[in-house]
Amino acid sequence: MKIGKVTMFAFKNAFRRKIVAILAIVGISVAITMQVTINTFTAGMDETFNDIFGELVGTFQIQEKDSPFSYASQLPANITETIMSFENKSEIAVIATEQNLPSTVNNYTSELGLNEFGIPMSINIRGIEDLESFSGVYSELEELTEGSRVFEFNQNECIIPYSLYENNSELFDIGKEFSIMINTSYTYDLEIVGITSAEVGGIQQSIMVMGYDVYVPINVTNNVLYELLRNDTTNHLMHYESRGLDSTQYGIDNPNLVAIRTLIDNSKDVNNYIDDLIAYLESQYPGEKFSALSLASALETMDDLMQTQDIVISIVTIVVVISGSMGVVIAQLVGVEGRSKEFAILKATGWKESHIIYSVIIESVTLGVSGSIVGIILSALAIKGIESLMTIGMPFAAVITPAIIFTAVGIAMGIGILGGLYPGIKASSVRPMEVLQGS
Repeated sequence: MKIGKVTMFAFKNAFRRKIVAILAIVGISVAITMQVTINTFTAGMDETFNDIFGELVGTFQIQEKDSPFSYASQLPANITETIMSFENKSEIAVIATEQNLPSTVNNYTSELGLNEFGIPMSINIRGIEDLESFSGVYSELEELTEGSRVFEFNQNECIIPYSLYENNSELFDIGKEFSIMINTSYTYDLEIVGITSAEVGGIQQSIMVMGYDVYVPINVTNNVLYELLRNDTTNHLMHYESRGLDSTQYGIDNPNLVAIRTLIDNSKDVNNYIDDLIAYLESQYPGEKFSALSLASALETMDDLMQTQDIVISIVTIVVVISGSMGVVIAQLVGVEGRSKEFAILKATGWKESHIIYSVIIESVTLGVSGSIVGIILSALAIKGIESLMTIGMPFAAVITPAIIFTAVGIAMGIGILGGLYPGIKASSVRPMEVLQGS
């Protein structure tokens, strides 16, 4: 007997007993919905963290140890030259210094809105000394929106992040004025000349956005710091002094941060490199202490979490297969019990036991694939529902990949094979004479 005829017979019979078919499809679709939904959120998280950490794994920042604020970190003016005299400097791809401002841009409070924790968003003014080096370490300024340009040094210009423009496009746009306000007593006006294409960037905002980064040439930060630190009757020292800082300890020539991109792509090796570099710097600057901000440690923890996550997903998949298979077994056994006469006639007319087993399995596989299609549709609806119910925005979105779809269909087919095997064997074991005589 040709296998094609047996296959077509099985396809036609799969939905003949509607109640049995519906029960089997429902059981499989529920299992597949759970499996696909979990996998899509997992894939979204993996994609987001790979994009973020893949770029920043070998990047870290050096600053003054125990500095309460980034702008309060005072690094030696020649620290770049010292770092490049480190014996393992060959691992350094790019190095860039930054000078941050103690700004509180409070004239934009209502426009900036709140972060995920309900705290007003801040503005981080980042003074850049060398644009090429900065772009070599970070990616925020590699691509700007149409009509944008990079700022010119010795000019009062700035580049703003896309998220700031997106939320207030009429206020923050190319050619518009951006005012830095400090302590409600001092303002410094800039012209917006560029908008980044990326919404988030930088090692400090790699996971949770707490503020907007505004990029300026270092002459802007120098000018503002000069005004803040000048010692006369019109000074603006309150921002430092009110925080218990001695303003005489700060200068306009000192960078706050040194950002370093290395050629190292292993988080453990990055941590070791950081320890060696800090030890070297402290030997070169007696009495000075340095610390590093790095994602390497977070990456090691993330690797462990990802491995645990993979184990959990594997367990979930096994549970899905077992529960789905049991549902199909029960449904098919019910169907087989009611079709004993049919199988007896088939055997009496020449069907082999292998043909009957094969036909029952094909019926189960057909129900399994149908259940997977329903499950995939339900999972898409479930994902949208979950995302709409989230009150706090997630740092990643669910991603439905072809691999997830193929896996779901493959699991459904596996469920069909496992769920149809025992009922198929049971159906093939009927004795035609006994069944027909008993009927």
